[in-house]
Amino acid sequence: MDFSVTDLSKERRHGIMRCEGWSDDCPVSLDILKEVNVLHKDFSGATKQGSVIVLNEIADATLKIFKRLFEIEFPISKAIPIDYYNGSDVDSMNDNNSSGFNCRKIMDKDKWSSHSYGTAIDINPTQNPYVLIDHKKAEALIYPKKGTMFLNRGLHEKGMVEPIVEIFSQYGFTEWGGNWIDRLDYHHFQISWEEIEKMSL
Repeated sequence: MDFSVTDLSKERRHGIMRCEGWSDDCPVSLDILKEVNVLHKDFSGATKQGSVIVLNEIADATLKIFKRLFEIEFPISKAIPIDYYNGSDVDSMNDNNSSGFNCRKIMDKDKWSSHSYGTAIDINPTQNPYVLIDHKKAEALIYPKKGTMFLNRGLHEKGMVEPIVEIFSQYGFTEWGGNWIDRLDYHHFQISWEEIEKMSL
């Protein structure tokens, strides 16, 4: 078990290209993605091996973030690349999986997600749910459903990300979905769109 940055294996590339939602018009080539292999503590305190796929330009920063999370024993349920879930963001969230790259559109929008550029990371979706306001129905849609019990962000439960927002920010992930207005995406960290546009994609 270790921390390392590697090129995508042939098996990983094939797995991603078989994913639901993958197409040739995805905004980045698989050639400029890296697999960041990390150690993390799970919710029982056991050390686990995981991996997160990100853009090559932020691979080192991602490695440093996960080293810090490991040092402070921040619990992460699991970290499995999205091809394990056939590219389904909903399935990944339901499994409380932390992940990076996924070639998909933003939920309920016709725009590529920052995950499609390999410039976003999701952490513990159950403890940090996605909250989408449906104005037509005057209701909130919660993803995953199990995250409903964590809507009160003052609970300070294990795995909630508020204590690590600053760590992500220190390494360039300056946008946290918990600060958004039109939707709340507590598990989501990303490079700003201004920085993404400056990168060599």
